[in-house]
Formats: sequence, structure tokens, C-alpha cells
Amino acid sequence: MNWLVGIGLFVLVGICSYFGIEHHLDSKANKLSQGNEEDRRDAAELRDIAAKIDHGKYYPML
Repeated sequence: MNWLVGIGLFVLVGICSYFGIEHHLDSKANKLSQGNEEDRRDAAELRDIAAKIDHGKYYPML
């Protein structure tokens, strides 16, 4: 029974970190989009990475 709780916690942490990384990249892109030209270019790249995470290109779909 304890191993089931352990597996559940492991899955929960994995899901939270997956969505946390995506949210962090999106929020950082929003902040950078208000900066100079280089910051806006970096923001576009971060949005592209976040979109690829959405489609499972960087992390396998759960």
C-alpha cells in the first residue's frame, strides 16, 4: 500500500513540474515581449519552446 502512495506522489510531482516549466516559459516570454528588440526575439523563442512542450516534442505525453 505504501508503494502505491509513493507512485502517486511521484506522478503528481512529475505532472506539476511539467506544467510549471510550461507556465514559467510563458510568463517569462510575456515579460520579455515588453523589452527591446533582442528581448522580443527571445520571447518568441520561449513561446516556441512552450508550444513544443504543449505538443509533447520535448517531454513525452503522459
